[in-house]
Amino acid sequence: IARRAGRQPIAQIIGRREFFGLSFKVTPDVLDPRPDSETLIEAVLRRHKDRRAPLRILDLGTGSGCLLLSLLYEFPNASGIGIDLSKEALGVAQENALGLGLPHRAQFLASHWCMQVTGEFDVIVSNPPYISTGDIAGLAPEVVQHEPHLALDGGADGLNCYRAVVASLKGHLAENGMAAVELGMGQQPAVAALAVASGLKVAGVAQDMQGTQRCMILTH
Repeated sequence: IARRAGRQPIAQIIGRREFFGLSFKVTPDVLDPRPDSETLIEAVLRRHKDRRAPLRILDLGTGSGCLLLSLLYEFPNASGIGIDLSKEALGVAQENALGLGLPHRAQFLASHWCMQVTGEFDVIVSNPPYISTGDIAGLAPEVVQHEPHLALDGGADGLNCYRAVVASLKGHLAENGMAAVELGMGQQPAVAALAVASGLKVAGVAQDMQGTQRCMILTH
């Protein structure tokens, strides 16, 4: 009760959070997985009907591993890599992979975006930091006081990490692959412009349960 009165998120207090029907370990080193991000999983499932496909999946900024591991759970023949700059977050993701019985199909790598990544992937997902630096102080205490700012701060305009993600896609997205990128509220036009300028195609935008444009689908 004292920790909750101090506005610590419930998921951190109990150490678990459900995401897409699975239970994930949560610590102060990772973002609390949110239902909004399930929109990315749903977008991938709509595009890839064959659940037996041996997909190669890349998760940029994996955090708890919730995106990558949920997709590996849905696609039993898939394998993937989750990258993150935070070694503490990677430790949490590895524990979640073990807890879900997926360590043999999930690899986790410390990297600044794709600097340490090689190869092409059928599916790339990312929930990058997208809060403008000046807006972070105004977020709910549960977020600003207890969640890692590394996973929140998107720079002065909130787009710094989108620039890095979009730049990474051209070299790592397979010819017929898809990328699903989470959007902050109102960021769809700016992110679309970055994608088109890099030679990518905006293949669709999916809304979350509140009707917010939450997930952008990109292809070659």
